[in-house]
Amino acid sequence: MDPLDIILKTIDPVLIQPYRLFGNPMAGWWAGTALVAFWSVLIGELTLATAYYINRAAVSKNLDETLYYHEQSMKAKQAGDEAAYQGINKLANEAYGKSFFLLMAMGMASLWPAFFAAAWLDKRFGDIVFAMPSWAGGLELSFLAPFVILYVLMRVIYGRLKKWILPTAPETPSREPEPVG
Repeated sequence: MDPLDIILKTIDPVLIQPYRLFGNPMAGWWAGTALVAFWSVLIGELTLATAYYINRAAVSKNLDETLYYHEQSMKAKQAGDEAAYQGINKLANEAYGKSFFLLMAMGMASLWPAFFAAAWLDKRFGDIVFAMPSWAGGLELSFLAPFVILYVLMRVIYGRLKKWILPTAPETPSREPEPVG
């Protein structure tokens, strides 16, 4: 048996419960899918927080390197040393690239629950289609379109509520970057 099927069957009893809260199947589907989307956002944010906690030293080091090399390249440019400027600027770009891709990878790590949710929805509701009215083209949408809309909506809601839910960290004083190398 496929490991994904084992995982989906294991989480199925928990995920299906919200769909059974209403007597109206359509209301149950929308409420259940909204809750699955919310859980996906929440688990994704917890994954992101964990990834940041694990990688915070590397992120800080890369950002410090970027700032240091940028400042050094600006000093070289002001001094009129174009060769030094080009070399140091290349180092700054490399440090920035490391920071950028590390932060992007951590951000992408927050999306994995949505893919599990979509896989589970496909197993449970893969045959369901939503017929659009004729004035909207009469298209038929799978379960995925409403889930994506609800997922984005839950992301926006969470983003706006996050400042009220999570305590903010105290401001850290800015510091001069330490020389690298």
